Amino acid sequence: MEAIKKIDIFHSPSYDVAEPTNIGGGLSLTAIIFCAFCFFSEIGNYRQGKIKEMVYLENEVGGKSLVPVYMDITINDLKCEHVTLDIQDGHGRYLIDEHASGDKKTEKDEKTPEVEKKDTDDGGCQFQGYIHVRHMKGNFHFTPRGAHHHPNTTIAHKITALRFGDELGDNGDDEDVRSDTFIFNTLAMEDKNSFEGETHDYLVKLVRTELYDEDLNDHSYPYQYTYTHRHFVGHHNGKPLPPRIFFRLDFSPLTMKFTKVHDSFLVFISRHLALIGGTFAVLKMFYNGAHAAKEAKFQ
Repeated sequence: MEAIKKIDIFHSPSYDVAEPTNIGGGLSLTAIIFCAFCFFSEIGNYRQGKIKEMVYLENEVGGKSLVPVYMDITINDLKCEHVTLDIQDGHGRYLIDEHASGDKKTEKDEKTPEVEKKDTDDGGCQFQGYIHVRHMKGNFHFTPRGAHHHPNTTIAHKITALRFGDELGDNGDDEDVRSDTFIFNTLAMEDKNSFEGETHDYLVKLVRTELYDEDLNDHSYPYQYTYTHRHFVGHHNGKPLPPRIFFRLDFSPLTMKFTKVHDSFLVFISRHLALIGGTFAVLKMFYNGAHAAKEAKFQ
């Protein structure tokens, strides 16, 4: 046993010469408060997780997948019988008067539209629900029909909501994503007046966004978008055209990925043990330095 004592590098001090001091007590209290503050503040971050970001190029042939589009758009000046919602894309797809109807037939590879149109109390027509567009350049547009298919028609409108892709689910509750929710619904609350024969043209640039939660193994794919707007009176062979509202879609080949990750509990505990040990070691170093300076002063 005596041989083992000779290699002891952790000498135990004699407690009869140890004396508590006010400075030592103050430093100890400071260390405890600091460590408790760090611990409880990090618990929230540990439970919430953190977001990792990356950008990658889609390995998908354009036009094969269908993108859901949720809309809540009101045409102020036309009743539903006088306006239609049409869809067109680069594969030759051209659908006229898309809205939910039990007797409407669709192509074998198309999805039945879920958008409904209904007359408003102010004499307009509200389109609300989902349509599906191909992941490629194309457009959907609102066109006056029947007796209103002439250049003297006005087509003022209000866009309450226009979203592309999946709805924001639990992943969307993350503050980093939720703080910029408007980028998924940029055209919300647009209210456009219109002159006779004036066409409105929206160029919409879309970027697919992948939201992934590692714990839930849950993926969702909403689309961020920006837009530019122009309005003009269209002409063909020198004659004015009836007004329309175009939404021209341009999909980016890039995808932005946001991954929600959590540190393991072992990493969380190890980090805080290191924090506690480091805090007391640093304060002990300052205390010893102050004590040595005090002793030197009185010698």
